[in-house]
Amino acid sequence: MVGTVFDVAGVSQKPVDLVLAGFRKYYGGLWVGGRIKVTASAIAIAPNLMNRAVHHELASIELRLVDLESVEVLPGFVTKIIALRTPEHVVKVRCYGAPALAQQIRELAARATG
Repeated sequence: MVGTVFDVAGVSQKPVDLVLAGFRKYYGGLWVGGRIKVTASAIAIAPNLMNRAVHHELASIELRLVDLESVEVLPGFVTKIIALRTPEHVVKVRCYGAPALAQQIRELAARATG
């Protein structure tokens, strides 16, 4: 019945998409499971298979280390959060070992910017 109501109303989103959109709006984003890979020049973040299956619009992102303005460690419950700030965005990563990973990213970014 809900699907029919949405079709009649001309809404193309499924109810779950509307709920997720509400979470994104309220919380300023959505936590997505995945992997982070740090190299000497960039940080690659990719959603895991389950999240790619549920959130079709998700794509992997890459942040160049030379574009980082700051790397901050924020408090979190059980795991801490790393905030990666660029001129356009703030990307947040929640992980175990966040302080050590943040320090590694800072050191690599300092080398990348020379």
